[in-house]
Amino acid sequence: MPYRRAYRWLLTLFPLIALAFWPGYFGQLADAPFALHAHGITATAWLILLTLQSWSIHARAVAWHRRAGLATFMVVPLFAAAGPLALQGMAWLWRSHADPFHSAFGARLVIADMIAGPSVLLLVAYAFLRRRRVEVHAAAMLATALLVLPPIIGRLFPALPGFPHGGAAGFAGFRLSFDLAEGVTLLLALWLAGRRRGGRGPFGFAAAATAAQLIGFETIGRTAVWDRLVLSLTNVPIAPISATAGVGAAFLLALAWRLGSRDNGGAVGHAGASRGLLAA
Repeated sequence: MPYRRAYRWLLTLFPLIALAFWPGYFGQLADAPFALHAHGITATAWLILLTLQSWSIHARAVAWHRRAGLATFMVVPLFAAAGPLALQGMAWLWRSHADPFHSAFGARLVIADMIAGPSVLLLVAYAFLRRRRVEVHAAAMLATALLVLPPIIGRLFPALPGFPHGGAAGFAGFRLSFDLAEGVTLLLALWLAGRRRGGRGPFGFAAAATAAQLIGFETIGRTAVWDRLVLSLTNVPIAPISATAGVGAAFLLALAWRLGSRDNGGAVGHAGASRGLLAA
């Protein structure tokens, strides 16, 4: 089976998430808005499921793998529904000048999140579509984890001794740290895309999404036109948009699963692997 040690790398993300998001979220849970809770809980739930799926298939714990796979049909649509809430919440923090960080980067981060969320959904749908092609399926699922790296390491870089703050590095060094985090993720995605033939498409897509985030943050995200668009986002009724995103995600996953049942072109590579990939 491919990517046998992937779950170990996924496990390292959880303490890094705690460190990265302690100041802005975990350290002030009682004051965090619902949109931030919804986004944080669903994103964390997805990473837990992804780690469980990676571990269980290599441990031959097929029942656990199947349960985690079925839970994907619930967690990913909820994650998709939380996306618009988080986007509007970020837009409001920027509009209201809630703090120096969001005043400086809130609007620009909206464009990054608008790319990352749908990219995760598309990768999971592609994994469902190609679930009988073990290497492609595994790569598509694991590629979703790459899209959470920039928000994590982008918040950790400024804590390094001697990391520049202010000036070209931006408020608290975040502009430089964001660019470095996206650059590191892009290089990692390209490296993974080159390692295995089945990983070229999924990890290549993750690389393209990462590049789009970086380019958007440094170009479109700095324009007055984008500021006006983000400002308009604070005035739209977000509940129906959130519900539509969740229902649409559920429909896309169901469709991909159904179409994937007809895919007989890939070699499984293991006698029981096709039963172990998500639900049989």
